[in-house]
Order: sequence, then structure tokens, then C-alpha cells
Amino acid sequence: MKKVALDPRKCTACRTCELQCSIAHSRSGDLYSAIFESPPSLSRVKVSWTPGLNVPVRCVHCENAPCLLACPVGAIAEDAATGTVQVREEKCIGCFTCLLVCPYGAVRLSFDRKKAHKCDGCRDRLREGLEPACVSGCPTKALLFTDFDEITAKKILETAAREAAALAQAGAVASHERSSLELILEMRKEMAHG
Repeated sequence: MKKVALDPRKCTACRTCELQCSIAHSRSGDLYSAIFESPPSLSRVKVSWTPGLNVPVRCVHCENAPCLLACPVGAIAEDAATGTVQVREEKCIGCFTCLLVCPYGAVRLSFDRKKAHKCDGCRDRLREGLEPACVSGCPTKALLFTDFDEITAKKILETAAREAAALAQAGAVASHERSSLELILEMRKEMAHG
């Protein structure tokens, strides 16, 4: 199942993810109309600065989510179809136990400060086959909507290519003829470029 992955090295703290989230969760779904809505639509993602990195903090929709387990009235539930953890505001009693147990700080107070408020994973957008709003709005691709197996496979290929290049470089220093590793790497580059 796809989830939102973060590469904080690419985040410029432009806060487009916050804006897109707020628009996606507004009643109008439009930037100019959303500005005048009352109460205003709150973003469910918050870009936080740490020394050297900007981090968009959002709910990661944990498996065995602490917020879900801690809620005394069952106001938090998992949506099996999308794999997201949802706050059912109509059931929330405002005890904020979920806020206390969330290891990410992703659960916040609603606009009126009486209910829990958090990322819903853009459940409605997912059902329509769209990416979450924070991902689709990220200009640097610091946020990606992907299957974690795909990330792992890509990293394995990158590691293999680095190792092969290092070995090829070491072999080129030792002898000036092309090694079989160099030939393989050249073939892969040609295949990648079509």
C-alpha cells in the first residue's frame, strides 16, 4: 500500500504542502474562496525547522497507531480501504489523549480547540485515485506518494551502481583496458536513455 514518504534534504520550507492541505480540506476547495471561509480551513501538515533540515510534520498513519489505541471513546479508527487513521470528530470528546501519545506531534487542536484534528491522508482524494494534496503540491518532491518497496528497490540499484562504479574506477587505475563492469555500466546507461 502506498504511503507518503519524506526526503527532508529536499524540503525548502516553502510551505506549499500546508497551503495545498488547507485548500483541499476547505469547504470550497478553492484558494480564493477558502481565504474567506469561517472558520478557516486548518492545515493538517506543519513544516518545522530543525538545524540544517526542514521537516513537514504530518500523520504517518501508523500501524497499531498509538492515538487509535489510546482513544477512550473510539473516536479514532482505521480506514481499511485507504490504510489511513481517521479522527471521527462527531465522537471526539476533546480529552486529547491522542495528542499526548502521538510520537510525531501530528495530532493538534481543532480551530475551536475542542476536538482533535490531524492529517486524514486525503482519504477522499485517494478514493478518487489522486495523490494526497501535500504531495501533489510539493515543488521539490520532498514528499512522495509511493510504495516503500519501490523506495527500497531504487536504493538497492543506486547502491549497486555506486559499488560497481567504485570497483570499475579501482580497476581502471590498475589497468587501462575496460573491465566487464565498465561495459555493464555503459550498457545500463545506454538502456536507461532509451
